[in-house]
Order: sequence, then structure tokens, then C-alpha cells
Amino acid sequence: MLVYMQIAGLIVLYLGIYYMTGTIVSRRVPAISSSAPLTVVVGFFCYFFLFTVVTLPLKLTLCALSTLSMLWRGMLLLLVLVFALTVRKTWRQRLSDFTALFRGRGKYILFLFLVLVFVQVLLVNLNDESYALWDQAYYIGDASTSLYTNTISQYDPYTGRILTRLNPEYLLETYQNHTAVMCQIFGLHPLVENLTVMASVVVILYNLVAWELGMTLFHGNRAKSLIMTGFLTLLNFFSFNLYTAAEFLLIRPSEGKTILAVLILPSLLLFFLKTIEEYRTAAWWTCSFLVILGSFGLNMSAIYMIPFEISAFYLPLALKERKVSIFLRFLVLLIPCVVMAAAYLLTKHKIFIYIQ
Repeated sequence: MLVYMQIAGLIVLYLGIYYMTGTIVSRRVPAISSSAPLTVVVGFFCYFFLFTVVTLPLKLTLCALSTLSMLWRGMLLLLVLVFALTVRKTWRQRLSDFTALFRGRGKYILFLFLVLVFVQVLLVNLNDESYALWDQAYYIGDASTSLYTNTISQYDPYTGRILTRLNPEYLLETYQNHTAVMCQIFGLHPLVENLTVMASVVVILYNLVAWELGMTLFHGNRAKSLIMTGFLTLLNFFSFNLYTAAEFLLIRPSEGKTILAVLILPSLLLFFLKTIEEYRTAAWWTCSFLVILGSFGLNMSAIYMIPFEISAFYLPLALKERKVSIFLRFLVLLIPCVVMAAAYLLTKHKIFIYIQ
């Protein structure tokens, strides 16, 4: 029972941290402050971007995991402090807006949405299928070896032997390092943090993105957004093919590839749809930029997938509107992809971090 309470508490804590991060960011991007789901989603990517910025220097200099954990404890406390300062004048209004969700006709839609999400989280956690053994072994093995040797990705997750040099394929990825850090801070096993807590969090975030897509497509109609989210749930549970992300979401939700498929790419679609409506303002472009910044630490395949997606979005928009500014903003969105692609190629073929 204690473990279940820890799991539930950590899920709430993670979502709370994302909300706090998104709220801080909303000072610069006020457009997201009107929607709690948008605040949480943007906060998720900003949070992992911050973690990547903090982690990579320590990872590349072969520092101990405990050093990173201690530093991240301080960052989390700083995050709470900045959040408190950010909302000190508006917390009453925010609390009133939150309680208003549970009043009136909208409370039934909210209740049904929460039930829909809860059922998905429950079914995902009751699923014992291990579809991608090598991938699961990597995420759990890397976090476990880091945790029990007090290092940061310096051991082979499959054999337990120390590496001669840091693995260049995952050198710039920090998602599994976050698992190790949070396990060290909260005393959880990586199996619990990754396959239960993060799996549940990814499913919840996916539904928040789906909800916001529905709200955008149906111009704020909550009932239609709920129906669309429910339809996507049925589609995911009753389809298993190469053309949907159902396999990733329901069988391997805690992996980096899943986050790319069900959070990163759909979030960029969401903010593109909002950009179409208000392409003259910078708000939704900024949200897309923040998603891209936070994506690389979660899964490095993003450096290849994102350029294709945003090219398919923004180049036709620039041609249709005949606006050079749209094309220039598209180039700005590409800059992080180009920088990270160059860093990946350099660390894979030219620059090696030797351990022994």
C-alpha cells in the first residue's frame, strides 16, 4: 500500500512540477495561462529542457549521480520559490478558476474526461506485455546501474560492465538520467518510476494534448473535444498498425520513442493549428520552439523527425500567406534541430568521452 501511495504521490508531484514550470513560462507566453492543460504540457517540455541543461555538463565531466541529485534538489526548490513569487498576486483567482471547473454543466464533461483518463492509466498499468525487451532493458538498466554505482550512464545497461567511453548514441539524451535522479531522491526502484509513474504521466499528458487538439478544432466546444478524445482512446485500444502510435502508447508508454510519437509530434501539430489562427503573433511560435528545445533530451530521434514535420507545416503556410516572416520563423524553429544534429554527429564520430 505504501508503494501505491508513493506512486500516486509522485504522479501528482510530476504534474504539479510541470504546471509550476508552465506557469513561470506563462509570464513570457501569456497565451498558455488561460488553459491548465496547455500550461502543464508546455511546462513538461520546459522542465526537461532545464534538466538537460543541468545534466549534460555533469554527465560529460563524469560527475557522480549524487552530485546531480543534490543539484536537482536545489533546482526543484528554486522552481517552487519562483512559482510562489509568480502567483503571489493571482493565487486567489487561480484557485477560483480551478474550483469553477467543478461547478455548472461543465463539471460533468470534466468528470467524464477524468474517468476516461483514469481507465487508460489503469489498463496500461495492468498490461503485462513486454513488447520491446531491449528498449525496456536499456531504460531500466541504465537508470539502475547509474543508481547503484552512483554514476551517470557509465555502465553497460545490458551487462553491468563499466564502459570504456560514454555511449555516443545516448550521450545527449537525459531522460533515463532523470529516472535515476528521481529514484535517488525519492528512494524508488527504476522499475516503479519508469514503468509505472512515467508511463502513467505520459498517458495523462497524451490525453491533455488530445483534449487541446479537440478544443482547437472544435472552437472551444468541450463536449465535442471529449467525444474526440474518447474516439482516439477507442482507436488506440482497437488498432495495432504502423500508422498510429497505439502500440507505443499502450504497450511501451514510458520510453523516449513513445514520448516522441504521442507527445512531441502531436504538441507541434497542436501549436501549428493555433499558429494558423494567429500567425501574426509570436505566442504559439514560441510554444513550438519550447517543445523543440525540450524534445532532444527526451529522445534524440527528434532531431530527424521534427524538421520533416515543421517543414510540412510552415512552408505551405508561408507560401499560402506569402509572408517572409513566416519563413524566417520556420528557420528559427530549425536552429535547435541543426545544432543538436551537429552535436550528435560530432559526439558519435569525432568527440569521445573516455571513462577508463
